[in-house]
Amino acid sequence: MSFSEATDDKTLWQAFKRGDETAFGALYQRYVRVLFSYGKKLSRDEQAVEDAVQDLFVDLWQSRSRLSDVESARFYLFRSLRRKIHKALRPDQLASESWEMTDEWRLPTSPAQETEVINAERLQTQTADLQVKLKKLPLRQYEVLMLYYYQDFSYAQIADILAINEQSVRNLLQRGLHKLRQFAFFSSTILLFILFFLRK
Repeated sequence: MSFSEATDDKTLWQAFKRGDETAFGALYQRYVRVLFSYGKKLSRDEQAVEDAVQDLFVDLWQSRSRLSDVESARFYLFRSLRRKIHKALRPDQLASESWEMTDEWRLPTSPAQETEVINAERLQTQTADLQVKLKKLPLRQYEVLMLYYYQDFSYAQIADILAINEQSVRNLLQRGLHKLRQFAFFSSTILLFILFFLRK
């Protein structure tokens, strides 16, 4: 039987379970790259991630006759890879923060959600870059930005903490944001979005 890129996952899964190698190959080609990309969020060891992805597909083929029907092959594969990586790797090989933050119910189950994962990765990179740039600011500007965006203090509270007036706080905040835009070449909208993201 032949399959096209438009063939839905359920059709491929059913054919694969019956031992259709073409369907299995189609599932592999459809998901191997995105699974590898996802795995790298969970482990720093790229070779170990690649091995885990390959082992996952080997295990699938060997156990195909015992597999049950699934609502989402995508979800099944992502969840299985997550468990395999956690089981196979030592704690120091796991990207602990990413691991703790990746709940199974958040796993991508559609192309749109894969796009969200990619966007989230981009945001993480921008966030890390912004944190470096923050430390290059004059101390008072840095303090105001940290207190306002990271600690969620009001202008009045920051003024009290720093023993300055509220207008000075507002001025320092605006100057700090302006410098960050110069440092990082972020648009105002993206910069504010990242800063508010850091408050969560």
